[in-house]
Amino acid sequence: MALFVEIMTPSQVICSQEVASLVVDSVMGEMEILPEHRPLIVLLDVGSTRLKFSDGKVETIATSSGILKLENNRAILVVEEAINIHGLQTAATVENAKALAQEALKATINQGNLQQNELEQLEVKIRAELNKKLQK
Repeated sequence: MALFVEIMTPSQVICSQEVASLVVDSVMGEMEILPEHRPLIVLLDVGSTRLKFSDGKVETIATSSGILKLENNRAILVVEEAINIHGLQTAATVENAKALAQEALKATINQGNLQQNELEQLEVKIRAELNKKLQK
């Protein structure tokens, strides 16, 4: 039995596929979701979402805060921003992704939706996740 996962932002669907398990960063900490899990709704924290496939492959997607709804072996994640870091191969690509993320965060601050200290915390999390990916 598989778990169907959809990750979407307001502007696009980032992924839509079956996985063996899903690991998310919730506001309560990291949690792994397996097929046949009971229905739940979870608030997501900024971090990484890992899709684990039956062949052992793992795909990592950096996600902003959002919500996860799980029901009938279908997990729907709705987040503000998501970047599939699985495809990031070079330091230049990583730096470009980081610059885009920082630009989006600064735009949010200018709209009055985010405080400076929240921006700094998000930048630290982005750097940590990208560094983890580059070390693999």
